[in-house]
Amino acid sequence: MPEYIYALLIAVPLGLVSFVSAFWGGIYRCLCFSELLKMIFAFTIFQAGMFSLGAWSGGSFANSIGWLSIPFAEVIIFLTGVKLIYFTIRMRPEQKSYNLAKNGELIAVSFASGLNAFMLGLGLGLLRPFSDVKVIAILPAVILFSYFGNYMGKRQGRIFYVKFAGIISGIICFLLAVVLALDFYALI
Repeated sequence: MPEYIYALLIAVPLGLVSFVSAFWGGIYRCLCFSELLKMIFAFTIFQAGMFSLGAWSGGSFANSIGWLSIPFAEVIIFLTGVKLIYFTIRMRPEQKSYNLAKNGELIAVSFASGLNAFMLGLGLGLLRPFSDVKVIAILPAVILFSYFGNYMGKRQGRIFYVKFAGIISGIICFLLAVVLALDFYALI
């Protein structure tokens, strides 16, 4: 399977996670241009950095557990998708507004959303070698989705967008797990 398909299956859900976080920040407060750039930069660094750390950790760990890396990787990616969908469905809007203009809150939200990237990187690293293509694909996806998430939160404020983005990101994680399994067993 071509590497760019994996890059797309990773970049889109991570971009959608950034969309959701930026959406809630946009609902809370209108960010000026410099605050918006700071938010996009933080989301991009944490998503790409945590994914790289997870992929590197998964690759290192895969050598020590051998064939068990296959079921571990599949479960990690699948449960990340379950988590994204579950927290989207269970979400209550009054619990979800962030002041992304505050540095501490921005770092906390960026780190929390970066944990999803770490889990996807860990799962992928258990099965495939680390590739810069995936990290490079994450960067524009997070930048664009973060900007549009903040814009939609500021202009529209409709919770439907967040629910749709969360459910789609979880479904893409399921699809990634299936594609990885099929590719690993040479069925596609």
